[in-house]
Amino acid sequence: METPFKYLGLEVGGNPRKKSFWEPVLNKLKARLSVWKGQFLTMASRICVIKSVFTAIPLFYLSIFKAPESMYESIIIIQRRFLWGWGKEKSPISWVSRGDLCKTKEEEGLGFKDIRKFNFALLAKWRWRLIEREKGKWKEVLHSKYGAELDCPHIFVKYQSWWWRDLVKVCREGGGNEWFQKELRWKLGRKDKVRFWEDVWVGDSNLKTMFQRLFSLSVNQEQNVEDVSEWEGSVWQWRLEWRRDRFQWESEMEANLIECITRDVLKRNVNDIQV
Repeated sequence: METPFKYLGLEVGGNPRKKSFWEPVLNKLKARLSVWKGQFLTMASRICVIKSVFTAIPLFYLSIFKAPESMYESIIIIQRRFLWGWGKEKSPISWVSRGDLCKTKEEEGLGFKDIRKFNFALLAKWRWRLIEREKGKWKEVLHSKYGAELDCPHIFVKYQSWWWRDLVKVCREGGGNEWFQKELRWKLGRKDKVRFWEDVWVGDSNLKTMFQRLFSLSVNQEQNVEDVSEWEGSVWQWRLEWRRDRFQWESEMEANLIECITRDVLKRNVNDIQV
C-alpha cells in the first residue's frame, strides 16, 4: 500500500498540520450544519444540533491528531453561520462573543466546546495513559523509541513522528508553560525520579513555591528526593544541606518543612508513580 491511506476512518501517512488533511472532517460538518437547514429550526434546536454534531463527528480525528489553527477557525465559522445565519448564505452577525458561548450554563453561557481546548484535552489523555500503569503493546513501542518522558533528549526532532511532536507541544503549551506536568503529583516509592524542590509530591504545590526562602538557601536545589535522604534501619532520615546557618525564624520554617515532608508514607522497593 502507498501512503497516505485510510485505516479505520483515519488517514495514515498524511500530515495533520495541513488543512487538506482535515477536509473530510470539514465536509462532514458542513453537510450536517448547512445553512439552509438552520432556517427550519429554532434557536434552541440549533444549539442542540451544534453540540451533538461537534461532539461526535470530529471526535475521532481530534483524539488522535492536533489540528492546525486554520482548522479551529474553519470550525468556528461553520458553527457561527449555522447558529446566527437563519438560512442566509452571507456572513451573519454574531450577537454573542465566542468566549461567552463556550461558558457553562452556570456562567450564563451555552456550554459550547472550545474546539482548541477540546483537542488539547483529548491529546493530553494519551500522555496520561502513558504514565498510568496499564499495559499495552502501543506503550511498549513508544517507550522503546522515546522513553517514558516527553523531553526525549536523546531523540532528534527529525526522527520523531508528527504525532509525538504535537503531543509534546500540547502538553507543554496547551494551557501555559508545562501545564500538564503542573497538574500531576508524585507518589513516592524508590524516590529516584522525584525532584525534591521542583516536583509536586507533598500537597498541591511544590516545595520551591511553599518554602521560597529555604529554597534560596538550599544546596540541594536540583537533587532528587533520594539524594537528600536515606534509610537508617527502618527509620527514614532527611539530609538537607544549607549554604549558611539559619536565623531563628528560618529554623522554625525548616521545622515546618520537615513536618510537611514526613507526612507521606515512604515505601521501599516500589517505583515512583505519578497520579
